[in-house]
Amino acid sequence: MRTKLALVGLLLGQVVLIAQGFDPKMPGTVPQVSGAIVENVTMHFIEIAPGSGAVAAPAKQYTVHYTGWLRDGTKFDSSVDRKEPLKFVQGRRQVISGWEVGFEGMRVGGKRRLFIPYQLAYGELGRGSIPPKAELIFDVELLDVSDVPAALAAADILLSFSDSEEKVMALAKAMPEEKYAWRPGPGVRSFGEVFVHIATANQLLLRIASSTLSREDLGKAIEAQSKTEKEGASKARVQQMLTESFAAVRKVLETETAGSLARDTNFFGTATTHRGVLVSLNTHIAEHLGQAIAYARMNGITPPWSAGN
Repeated sequence: MRTKLALVGLLLGQVVLIAQGFDPKMPGTVPQVSGAIVENVTMHFIEIAPGSGAVAAPAKQYTVHYTGWLRDGTKFDSSVDRKEPLKFVQGRRQVISGWEVGFEGMRVGGKRRLFIPYQLAYGELGRGSIPPKAELIFDVELLDVSDVPAALAAADILLSFSDSEEKVMALAKAMPEEKYAWRPGPGVRSFGEVFVHIATANQLLLRIASSTLSREDLGKAIEAQSKTEKEGASKARVQQMLTESFAAVRKVLETETAGSLARDTNFFGTATTHRGVLVSLNTHIAEHLGQAIAYARMNGITPPWSAGN
C-alpha cells in the first residue's frame, strides 16, 4: 500500500511540475531514468514599472541603478546612494547569476524587485557582508541598453604588453645616448644591447608564433639576432627598432581570434599554442625591462614613471 501511495505521489508531483512548465520526458535517444523530481531553484520578481525604452537584449551592456537588501531588511549595497550607476555586459558573468536572468524582458525605464535565491547569488558560503545561503532582494532600474564592442581575444595579453611597451619606450628615451654603451661588466649586454635584444626578440617570437621554423632556420634567426645586437646602433635607431617591433606585436594581438590563439605550435622544442608563445613574448619583454631598470638606477637615472621613488 505504501509503495502504491509513493508512486501516486511521485506521479502527482510530475503532473504538477509539468503543469508549471517543466516536463522531464526526454527523446528516445536519451536513456530514461526514474526517481523523485525535485524543484531546486526558483526566482521571483515584481514588475514595479514596465518601462518603454530599448529592450534588455542578450549580450548588451546594461546601465542600472540598484539597492540591495537581505531578507531581514538589512541594506548591504546601493548604487543610488553612491549616485554611481553600475554597467555590466549581460552573459559575461560580471554579476551574480540572478542578475544575468533578472533583466530579461525589461525595457529602459523599467523597474523591478528581484528576489534572488542564494543558489543564484553568493551560494552556500556567502561573501563579505553577505551571510551563507542568503536570499538577496534588489530593487533595480534599467537606465540604458547599449551595444558592446567585441572583446579582443588576446585582451589579457595586450593589457600587460601595453604597460611594458610604455615603460620600455619611456626608459629608452630617458637614458642619455652616452649611456647606451654602458654595461655592468664584461660579457654582459650593454644598455643599448638590452633594448635591441627586446626589439629583435619581439620579431623572432612573432615568426615562431605564426609559422613553423625548421631547426636550421631558427638557428640562423638567432645568429642574426645576436649579430644585430652587437652592431652598436644609435639611440635614435634603437628607439626606431623598438617602435617597429612593438607595433608589429600590437597588430598581432589586436587581430588574434580565439581559434588562432589555440593553434598548436612548437616553441624551442616544446609543444604549446600560439597564445603560449605570445605570453612568453610578453614575459620576455618584462624580464629585460627589469634588467634595464636596474641599469638605469645603477647610473643614477630614475625611471620616468616612478619619479620621486
